Amino acid sequence: MKLLYLHGFRSSPQSEKSLAVASYCEIRGIAAPVMPQLPVSPKDSVRLCERLIIEHSIDTICGSSLGGFYAMHLAEKYQLRCAVINPAITPWKELNDAALKARYSVEEIAMSDSLRYLAELHHYHTPTLTDLDRYLLLVALGDEVLNPAQMRAHFKGAHEIVVDGGTHSLNDFGGHLDALMTFLLNPH
Repeated sequence: MKLLYLHGFRSSPQSEKSLAVASYCEIRGIAAPVMPQLPVSPKDSVRLCERLIIEHSIDTICGSSLGGFYAMHLAEKYQLRCAVINPAITPWKELNDAALKARYSVEEIAMSDSLRYLAELHHYHTPTLTDLDRYLLLVALGDEVLNPAQMRAHFKGAHEIVVDGGTHSLNDFGGHLDALMTFLLNPH
């Protein structure tokens, strides 16, 4: 398995989930995941990931939140096995929400860039997933940022781990990491 792990908006490869995935791989002798720092621009993020998929012969992808949004697009384009954690389904809508703008300091991004980035997100929307057996959704029903019902509807028929309660950052991620990685490691 060669894994590409994508962090969420305003996060990094040093996030708790990123480090947990890297540690899991290291302890078990699995190839280290590729974990880029994603640019703010969706277009630049996807281009970077496409280059990494080719350079590193990536065959599995995992993404959290906005990283999950990108992971869906890339999994469809490259036929990758994919696990997502509380993924954004329609991020151009959520990032226009006043509360989320404040939470993620969206106002720090120049207005012209912000509008362009929101428009770029539409281009990478994956309205329908093919071959649902390649997908795993890890969703916290208590997600305070994104809509868990929207996630579950989008991934209907895919593998699913549902966490009662929980938060958007999935504070109990470690308790579900083995199941997530087992799914990614076992294509059948």
